[in-house]
Amino acid sequence: MERNVIIGLPAYNEGSVLPILLLKLESLRSKLDDPMHILVINDGSTDDTLAILREYGACCVDLKSITHPTNRGLGEAMNTMFRYVVNHYDKEDLLITLDADNTHSPAIIPDLVKKLVHEQLDMVIASRFTAGGKELGLAMHRKLFSRGAKLFFKLFFPIDNVNDYSCGFRCYRVGFLSKAMSSYDGPFITSAGFECMAEIMARFSKMGVKAGEYPLILEYHLKESKSKMKIWKTIIGYFMLLKKVKFDKKWNKEHAV
Repeated sequence: MERNVIIGLPAYNEGSVLPILLLKLESLRSKLDDPMHILVINDGSTDDTLAILREYGACCVDLKSITHPTNRGLGEAMNTMFRYVVNHYDKEDLLITLDADNTHSPAIIPDLVKKLVHEQLDMVIASRFTAGGKELGLAMHRKLFSRGAKLFFKLFFPIDNVNDYSCGFRCYRVGFLSKAMSSYDGPFITSAGFECMAEIMARFSKMGVKAGEYPLILEYHLKESKSKMKIWKTIIGYFMLLKKVKFDKKWNKEHAV
């Protein structure tokens, strides 16, 4: 069965590394059994990101970019991406999301696809916290933060076979994503910052998502731009998810899977 594989990149001022990542993605086409499309959400970048996308879009028919006039935050970039994919692709197509800062290696994308398809999962996470996964070049305080987040979400939003709730490198089945979005009365993602990735998982935890993990080697030493994540703001956002998701009354249980 042929399916589309959509590579989704939320980007904000990543012009220095975006061409490198796009070249890496192009090298994957021959390694995938299915047609590959690239979707970039340019979240109000003020560098040369838009110019780069226009240049690549002119010569690559399978690259689509959507630009926010101003920076709205990662949460809104993901909402834009999810809405576009759900409205333009079929339920058996797959969405792969990864960071546009070149710290996620696209080389494992075919493995994420194979795992999801062969094990009939709803999603697969590229995880630092499964056997074979690790972090390179990450400061100790960031490592402690990510492990604290793991324990927090395992306690309040447990999902079988999931340990990494915050990594944005994921493979989603479009049909499950569509059902999840239609099961919530309001915007699916309400967090503006980096906590939005955990919010997605928190909402999925209420739906009985069938998930798995594949080992990720996070190559943070390749990041050229300064991190845009504010740790204390993200921590506060995590605790706000208890109110937003765990005790949320807007959830339409009759639509849950």
